[in-house]
Amino acid sequence: MDKPIYVIGHKNPDADSICSAIAYSALKNQLGMNTLPCRLSAINKETLYILERFHLPVPMLLTSAKCTLAEIDMDEAMLLSKDTTMKEALDAILSRKNKGIFIVDSKHHLEGIVSVSDLTNLWTADEEALQDLMSRVPLANIIKTTKASLLHQAPFHPNGKVHLMPSLGQNSTIEAGTIVIVGNNPEVQRSAIRQKASLILICGENWVDSITLEMAREEQVSILHTPLSAITVAHSIFQSPSVAEVMSSEVVVFRTSETVDGASQRIAKTRFRTYPVVNEKEEVIGAISRYHLFNYRKKQLILVDHNEKEQSIHDLEFAEIIEIVDHHRLGGIETQSPISFVNQIVGSTCTIVAGLYEQHQVDMPPAIAGVLLSGLLSDTMNLKSPTTTDIDRVMAAKLSQISGVEAQTLAEELVGTSDSLMNKSFQELMYEDFKEYRVQDSKVAIGQVVCRCAAEYQKVKPEFLAYLEDQNLQLHYDLLLILFTDPKGTGSHFLYTGKKSWVIEEGFKTVLTDSFAPGFISRKKQVLPVVIDTLNK
Repeated sequence: MDKPIYVIGHKNPDADSICSAIAYSALKNQLGMNTLPCRLSAINKETLYILERFHLPVPMLLTSAKCTLAEIDMDEAMLLSKDTTMKEALDAILSRKNKGIFIVDSKHHLEGIVSVSDLTNLWTADEEALQDLMSRVPLANIIKTTKASLLHQAPFHPNGKVHLMPSLGQNSTIEAGTIVIVGNNPEVQRSAIRQKASLILICGENWVDSITLEMAREEQVSILHTPLSAITVAHSIFQSPSVAEVMSSEVVVFRTSETVDGASQRIAKTRFRTYPVVNEKEEVIGAISRYHLFNYRKKQLILVDHNEKEQSIHDLEFAEIIEIVDHHRLGGIETQSPISFVNQIVGSTCTIVAGLYEQHQVDMPPAIAGVLLSGLLSDTMNLKSPTTTDIDRVMAAKLSQISGVEAQTLAEELVGTSDSLMNKSFQELMYEDFKEYRVQDSKVAIGQVVCRCAAEYQKVKPEFLAYLEDQNLQLHYDLLLILFTDPKGTGSHFLYTGKKSWVIEEGFKTVLTDSFAPGFISRKKQVLPVVIDTLNK
């Protein structure tokens, strides 16, 4: 299956953001796409209540638009044990055109890496290096490499030298411990045994008499037979050592959790051709090269309920936006190519998504209708917000019918999920429904908190204002505004800080009384436009 397309709402998500992401992802999947709804941070209590009420899972957390190595294509890792012969390793590399082999233990934990050059360098190695390698080669490896059968096994302690001894002659003297390659000549075989060779490797016709075998037992000399020619054996036997002899243990390892961007920076500082990738269990699961890091498919995103970079996922520039569904002002997000952008003047993104079900003539499951109705009622404050349109009202009635839930009852349930201000931390108050905006050169943030009791607001106001001022020393907003909004629609208390606080005092001077704005309950339609106009003046 293709990699999923992520459907995401904004940071510090409200009910409309999460509910529209879930419903739109479900629609896209019914239309044949592979999508996954995600959240950018923790959901609030209202949203959690909605999901539990309609038996839907909390969306997966997605914190960055950067791809991790787990999300990109990579080569299948060629894994071998360290007792694999060099010939087996070279044959494996050449047969699959891999650039390297990863040596692993029984649990697929990395022990080293072997490249083609590591295996072929022995062809030009000096005699001393070859002798050193062959002095440690196991007898079982020679049997595998030369396709030999075992005629007699004795303790095997080679000195590393290999001697081709086709016949008796002036060069028939060998050192004890030498590996001797012979034909089916009994006299040559017995001569090598008498000189205490460590191994007699008989090539060609399988003919060894009983006298020779008895001599081998007495002198404790191993005897093998191979159907290969003596010349072939003389060439291939030097590929018998285990790959552990030539593998490199100093390996640059990448983890599936690393971002492609971070891996690219690391790989630029090295010169290897292929690199192992391990998972959280330290198991090797693949191999990457520079090609994979420069030719990967970016994360594909569908944005719902926002279209401003400041409100979207971190590292947005590393992803590809393919769609936007929103009901807010245009915020300047740039895309690499033309996209589908649905932007309507309604009170909720859930209203738009519900309309798209109708447009595509897709049946809506009752649970999806329930979350869409919840997001719609939440964002329009039970259809009382100034942002509410006739389209919202009509759609709310339709969703109520499909879900089997009475809208007014559901709205009252949602209001009941909001905690007392006294039960929330200052961080929760600040980020409950928090959005950032870029207005020309000004950095603005406006949060909104449901406040059912004005007396509670007055209690938290002094310390919470001090908290905002302290936070803004690190956040550097030109204007940081938190609205404490009465869910019954009477208005909002304005609490603000920042070097451009004058924007509130100037823009709302005709409506604010003791920092309370009667009838102002919509951040999008009533507050943000005034802030923008005042800043632009």
